[in-house]
Amino acid sequence: MLINRAVERARLLRLPEILLRRRGEAAARAPLVVVPGMFGTRLRDRFGRVLWGTTARLYRGPPLGTAEGVTSDGIVEGMTLLPGVAHADVHGGLLRFLEAAGGYRRGEDLVTVDYDWRAGSAAGVEALAETIHRLRGASDERVDVFAVSTGGQVVRHYLAGAAHTVRRTIYLAAPQRGTFDALACVHRGFRFAPGGKLFPGEEAALAQTVLDALPHPDDPVFVDEQGTPVPLDLYDERTWHETSLLPKPVAGLQQRLERARAAHRALDGALPHDAFVIGARHRPTPARAVLVRGKARVPPPVPRSDDPFLPFSYAPGDGDLPAASLRAIPGLDDRRLWWVETAVHARLPAHPLVHRLVLEALLATDRHIPATTLRNSC
Repeated sequence: MLINRAVERARLLRLPEILLRRRGEAAARAPLVVVPGMFGTRLRDRFGRVLWGTTARLYRGPPLGTAEGVTSDGIVEGMTLLPGVAHADVHGGLLRFLEAAGGYRRGEDLVTVDYDWRAGSAAGVEALAETIHRLRGASDERVDVFAVSTGGQVVRHYLAGAAHTVRRTIYLAAPQRGTFDALACVHRGFRFAPGGKLFPGEEAALAQTVLDALPHPDDPVFVDEQGTPVPLDLYDERTWHETSLLPKPVAGLQQRLERARAAHRALDGALPHDAFVIGARHRPTPARAVLVRGKARVPPPVPRSDDPFLPFSYAPGDGDLPAASLRAIPGLDDRRLWWVETAVHARLPAHPLVHRLVLEALLATDRHIPATTLRNSC
């Protein structure tokens, strides 16, 4: 932790950060609400033990999907690597940067949304609404919102009914039309650390947020061996079993798929809003499942050069989220679409350049500056 803090303080001494801090001090800021995505909030079981949010839980622990009586316990700031010396940053660096360079104060005009991310976007919307109501009180002041990954889906659902409470939204790597990575997680499971615990696909299928993040129902997910789209319904449980995407049955899967379909449909008519988008497009990103003799072949996270399906099973993105989904916000101005590069999707909130861009977006003026004609009067 000491190492992390020293590096953060050194960054604040650079000229761009100094100038940004001066702008932040002079700006009339709106309160800021941070909405984490999947795995972004610490969870505790009914006995008060940490279920998710520590380094140990990357390697061992009870199943996440079937745990009952779970409560959320604050945003995950980082994972300890060497106690008191170093940790892997998640959201902590960003929050400290917003305080140091932007002048925000946690608990006053900088708050985070605390919710059980397993329960889907609907649960996140409820928590976000409570947070914004508490922050605004009886006033009509509008707030800014910063959304990370699937937290972006939570925010857009909230805006559908309460856009008048939000001034500006900044999305970081948010799956606006879902992501193929959600399908891949249900198909083969996932692990966060080398040699770490495998979270099986059946467990992922129990988390409504994973299903809410599936590709949009209208987007082609399946193709044949020539790359021609195959019209299979991803939101029909039978498709998952017949194509061997999910060989084992999962209780209540069809009902959760229907909720996920409804969540996408609810956003189809969403109105444009004041938004900035930050993300990456420099890595080949899995985007299509290839049907081979009726069974789905899910492309590996890193493409192989000898893969005959490579040209049509990948798309530009950050490795987990295709850029086409990232930018799929109605009325988005391309000048407000900012690209960064990172090795892993999950590391984007910890990226120092992302910290600067978030603050730049929050401080960006929305007033019109007319063109000026300069004439030589001498």
